[in-house]
Amino acid sequence: MKFANLPLLQVCLVFFWGIWLGFTDFQFNISTYVSISLSLFILLIISFLIAKSHPKMKLIFTSAALLFIFSLGLLNTKIHLPKHQENHYTHFLTPDSSQAHYVTFEGEVVKALKSNAYKDKYKINLISWQGKTTKGKVLLQIPVSDKLQISSKSRISGYGKLTAFKDPQNPQQFNYKNYMFTQQMSHVIDSELAQLRIKAKPGISFLSFGEQARHKIERSLDKHRFTKEQMDIIQALLLGQKQDIDPETYTSFSKAGVVHILAVSGLHVGILLIILQFITKRLLRIKYGRVLREGFVLLGIWGFAALAGFTPSVLRAAVMFSFLSLALNYKRKTSPINTLALSAVLLIFINPYLIYQVGFQLSYLAVISIVTLQPRLYRLYQPRYFLDQKIWDILTVTITAQLGVLPLSLYYFHQFPGLFLISNLVILPGLGLILAGGISVILLSLLGILPEFLVSAYGRLLDLLLGFVDWISSKENLVFSDIYYTKSMLIASLVLLLSLILWNSKHKLWSYSFLNLSLLAFIICLYSEKRNQLQQGEVLVFQTYKNSQLGILRGSGLHLYSDKIQPEDSIIGAYHIKNYKTLKGINTIQISSFRHVYQLNSTETLFVLDSIPVYPEMNFQPQYLLLKNSPNINLDRVISKLKPRLIIADGSNYRTDVERWQTSAKKLKVNFHSTWERGAFVLPGN
Repeated sequence: MKFANLPLLQVCLVFFWGIWLGFTDFQFNISTYVSISLSLFILLIISFLIAKSHPKMKLIFTSAALLFIFSLGLLNTKIHLPKHQENHYTHFLTPDSSQAHYVTFEGEVVKALKSNAYKDKYKINLISWQGKTTKGKVLLQIPVSDKLQISSKSRISGYGKLTAFKDPQNPQQFNYKNYMFTQQMSHVIDSELAQLRIKAKPGISFLSFGEQARHKIERSLDKHRFTKEQMDIIQALLLGQKQDIDPETYTSFSKAGVVHILAVSGLHVGILLIILQFITKRLLRIKYGRVLREGFVLLGIWGFAALAGFTPSVLRAAVMFSFLSLALNYKRKTSPINTLALSAVLLIFINPYLIYQVGFQLSYLAVISIVTLQPRLYRLYQPRYFLDQKIWDILTVTITAQLGVLPLSLYYFHQFPGLFLISNLVILPGLGLILAGGISVILLSLLGILPEFLVSAYGRLLDLLLGFVDWISSKENLVFSDIYYTKSMLIASLVLLLSLILWNSKHKLWSYSFLNLSLLAFIICLYSEKRNQLQQGEVLVFQTYKNSQLGILRGSGLHLYSDKIQPEDSIIGAYHIKNYKTLKGINTIQISSFRHVYQLNSTETLFVLDSIPVYPEMNFQPQYLLLKNSPNINLDRVISKLKPRLIIADGSNYRTDVERWQTSAKKLKVNFHSTWERGAFVLPGN
């Protein structure tokens, strides 16, 4: 296969593979990766010169080119990793730094993040650390203040309590530590306003310009009678700020299968491009008009991206439509898939951590599926009338987009909206009116000439949208949730999707072979995972505050022992149990009160001591000892009598008791597991 004939998408996949592999922990320094890339570059030049004289050797050139592209992806990731960055603040951390401690720092605000009920959160780039010049990103948390608005590029200095992000305390819970890793942050600094000095940096950046413009628009709209729900939708659809949307509203959009409209993306930027192209058309009549037109269009696209806060979806759309704008303005033919691939490579090259962000993955998979699969699906039926054409067009776009994001949706969210076709068929045709109306409302509001009848009319339009979404999401029976979907199933389904995307009618043998093999692999994976699900087993002590919960998993059934067994719905609906149930494929949960002795298998026993300790018979020596509800015991004597292999103290115990027991266990050389510190205790394979 000639390198020149390789689709850009396949070349990009090799680059992405290098990016992804770069996050693995190879024990090499950065100079080694640079040497590998330089060596492959020299090999690429030599193979090119050979292939130029001997066409049959072009396969060698193709292989060398792909290896070089792979090495560039690998090198790019390694450069961005903290351990390969000189003066990164993590290099100054000592082993004792795993515990919270106070530090002095100075940094520059990157952007404000979503606040919670108690804390305002900011992503900052460190400048100095404990008096030393440094770099790296941390999360800064300060008490919520309505009066304080910290803009991007502001300088913040002071001191605060540094804490590393921790793994979740129970299995299958949302891993906030991994999420913050994708944001290039591993630590948080908690501080107070009195401990900080904040200084606004003179000048303006694209990001701070977007923030200031958003604040001005929000203040302007606040003067009119929009409800909070309506303002939330306006901010999400037009300003790219969906963090303030009520969780129930966001869940409704997700269940209805239209959550994608809440993220400013290609649809919004595409409409903006059409408007800008129309407005600047007259510039073509003057000298250098084509250059001026392109400048205004690009400025408008990236100004809107700044207004939306440079989210991954709007960044992808801005880069893609910038290339498309250049092609349209200079009348060049362009391939949508190549344009999309170039935008992805550019963004990943700048920030390889994007490859782990769910929004980025969903956005690109949806667009790739639309670009490659929608034309094939559309050709299966040829509508005769205008209305049929529009309906069929929306249906094919919706189906292919949903097909593209389905593997990720099942893996990350474990649900599938059964009415997504109806919701998209109704909402997408009217979305253009909602966007156009919103742009008009914002412009008139900024000019101070927004009439109240238009506020009322636009508000009713948004209420119709919210009402329809609520109605669709209320059909609970048609929202398939708690779907069991593992990482192996995700990988197999993505390979199957890739075989559809890379289908080429000119190479039917290769295409059929790849499709059939990937389909067979997917079926085998489903069978294997179902078998593993029925054979799985483990014992775990959950970390729950002022409560004890012991779970024994056998196949698809969980026997849960709890101090509180009523009401059952609230126990099963608890966040940690609900997630564990979904991700383990549990069909039945039986709830019982605690016993004192559990025979885990033929050789291992767990004994429970609670607030009223009951001591076992003579010569009873359990392998595991669970302490709960702070029993009044002398642990030294208990250890001497029972000789347990490991002691477990759960979240129902007082911390002071746990610390005392831990000291005794360490003195007597017995393993000790505190769920307060190390999270849930899991004993696999039972």
